[in-house]
Amino acid sequence: MPGEFQLSQYRAGGGHPTGQRNGIEETLEESFLSYYTGLFNKYAGADGKWNRDQIGLFMHHVQAENPDGLAAYLTDQDSLNLHELIKYLTSPCGNILEIAAPQDLSWPLSNYFISSSHNTYLTGNQLSSDSSTEAYKDALLRGCRCIEIDVWDGAESWKAGVNDEDYNGEMKKEGCGEARKITFKERAFIKFGKWAAAKFETPDEDGRTFSDRLGDLLQIEPRVLHGFTMTKEVSFRDVCKTVGEYAFMTSDLPLIVSLEVHCNPMQQNAMVDIMQEAWADYLLPEVEDDPTHLPSPNELRKKILIKVKYVPDDKSKSDTSDDESMLEVVTEGDEKKVKKVKAPKITQRLSRLGIHTRGISFKSLDEPEATMPNHIFSLSEDMAFSIQRKLPKALFSHNRQFLMRTYPHGLRFDSSNYDPVMFWRAGVQVVALNWQSWDLGMILNEGMFMGSDGYVLKPEGYRHDLNRGWTNDDNISIPTKTLERLAITVVAAQNIPLLNSTDDPAKFIPYVKIGFHTEPDAFKAMTSEDQAPEQAKQAGYSGETSKSKGTSPSFGEDTIEFLNIEGVVPELAFLSIRVMNDVPGPDVMAAWACVRLDRLRLGYRFLRLLDKDGMPSKGILLVKVAMREAK
Repeated sequence: MPGEFQLSQYRAGGGHPTGQRNGIEETLEESFLSYYTGLFNKYAGADGKWNRDQIGLFMHHVQAENPDGLAAYLTDQDSLNLHELIKYLTSPCGNILEIAAPQDLSWPLSNYFISSSHNTYLTGNQLSSDSSTEAYKDALLRGCRCIEIDVWDGAESWKAGVNDEDYNGEMKKEGCGEARKITFKERAFIKFGKWAAAKFETPDEDGRTFSDRLGDLLQIEPRVLHGFTMTKEVSFRDVCKTVGEYAFMTSDLPLIVSLEVHCNPMQQNAMVDIMQEAWADYLLPEVEDDPTHLPSPNELRKKILIKVKYVPDDKSKSDTSDDESMLEVVTEGDEKKVKKVKAPKITQRLSRLGIHTRGISFKSLDEPEATMPNHIFSLSEDMAFSIQRKLPKALFSHNRQFLMRTYPHGLRFDSSNYDPVMFWRAGVQVVALNWQSWDLGMILNEGMFMGSDGYVLKPEGYRHDLNRGWTNDDNISIPTKTLERLAITVVAAQNIPLLNSTDDPAKFIPYVKIGFHTEPDAFKAMTSEDQAPEQAKQAGYSGETSKSKGTSPSFGEDTIEFLNIEGVVPELAFLSIRVMNDVPGPDVMAAWACVRLDRLRLGYRFLRLLDKDGMPSKGILLVKVAMREAK
């Protein structure tokens, strides 16, 4: 792979711990030391120490430490000196990020948010970047638990014919469990035997006969690429081999493989053969009866779930599983547009692999298929956004029990991302993002899944009661909080990573941009009869510090406040912290961190910064966090 496509299991993304819970091992810069010293002297007595009462007040009222936590030893001391305070504040106890709680993995799949990738095969933009097995390796090592594979006919494959009744009958006579469509020449070869073969046996200009070409056809395998673009391809077999090798290296929780199938029936059968060979025991055995409920992640450890369009046994032609497989990028003059193209038929043999993740074309939330226990709707961001605004309660009710996937709009050619929080708030489990980009969407994804192995149990009120059957229950009760004040005081930073190693640190002009991401208005629309759904708007709160200079700057204790925010679900609210570089034109992000509100620790804290590519850095930010909830 090119050097610019960085690959590391320590790269952020969603699931794998990135070391943000570690202590400070680096030598402290003067800005940190002087601040810690001033803090100590503020409460120290004449003997230059804190007494037991001062220690207790600081640990309880300022730091809000758990009495039984790692820092409990301090409250048992009679005194505390400066060295001991600094040791505490720079240890893992001083990290802003609370350790992730162990996940209860016994609930059905629909009760979890799942770290998910869109167009996983791409290494860059949607129009001209490479497709690569390294992209799958990268995503899996970073904790992704739902990947996407767009599969197309092999380069030399002939298009499938239609109404191949003779061939279907012949295949059944030969004991094949699945009739499939083939080309006219193949049909003729079987129907007329040696006579037909002799007719086509005349060599072409290159000396190759029909038999030669038919033999080649049977060896041709599907490929993976972004259709109707200039993206480079990679073989489906190589992708499956890579997925099989790395699927459970970081996490042993189930991996969902979302297939977008653009292949003829012969190539679909080749897909099944390749997957069965590459994934073997990772695949679930076929079932005779339809599942009556979704299994739990615990029951599916080290299993690969295939998400593919569902074709009932008595239906020869199916609808597409989602709009995504129907899009073709076309150019009219200087304008790029997206038009719909006819989706291929899916064979029964391939469809039967979708046991717990049957792709169903979305028509409405009231269609009969919307209550199939193992269905999954897949919606573009625009469609999902529209439904969320028009039918928020119905959407939320559906997603309490059944699976749904969202994906970026096809016109995001630059591989940018939407805000995933708005769909998590609607209960969508599989919120797929472009992992090729480092933007706010991926930053929030890291905040959600960091340290979780790719699965996060939904908060109370978002889950379906295991003891109840399917009910379209409008009585939604979700515990929320009202934040009277959330304040982040930014003190100083050290070792902020530069955008490029050749940049001059003296010309680096950093400032810190902090966002609070929640959706109280959308929440009201889901739970209240008083607010019209179309009035719900996405809420955003942000602020920034003054500008400083250098890679180890002081920010003068600038404070960013968020006041009187209602309807906050801590498990679905996030603080994004981005260190920006003030440059001519749009400012660029140099480093970042993201913390989910239920993992935010109060008091004087440091946070580890990731660089612009999501890699751990030596960058550290010193802050003070204060939060007051309404009673």
